[in-house]
Amino acid sequence: MLVARIEALIAGHGQAEASERAHAYAAAGADAILIHSRQSHADEVLSFAEAWGQQLPVLVVPTKYYRTPVEAYRRAQISTVIWANHNLRAAVASMRKVCNRILHEESIAGIEHEVASLEEVFGLLRYNELAAAERKYLPERRPAAVDK
Repeated sequence: MLVARIEALIAGHGQAEASERAHAYAAAGADAILIHSRQSHADEVLSFAEAWGQQLPVLVVPTKYYRTPVEAYRRAQISTVIWANHNLRAAVASMRKVCNRILHEESIAGIEHEVASLEEVFGLLRYNELAAAERKYLPERRPAAVDK
């Protein structure tokens, strides 16, 4: 699926330019349009979606206009809302708190029960799958001979 990302509104070029780009992307074969805005309200993207009229699905990334209820996007027939970086931002805030505790407590004992286990991390990374692939595809490593 090819999603064409339009930055016209962010660049200050307005609705006409965003529409022109959307039409060009649709003609070039895009499957969907992602429209961006840096405003703190969703008016620009909602106006774009209304004018666009469902020619292709419309996606939005409400990083700046996060107060807009999802129902507003449903009414505008916006097909997808991408909550782009909130997990990353939450992780940064959590890491900052953990690092401060380690610094002040000079230990990890007090936080160990509050963080993900190594097993959970390895599971997310599919460590077992990686280890199996290494056994299958990498040559067997033999210990280096020791000169006497």
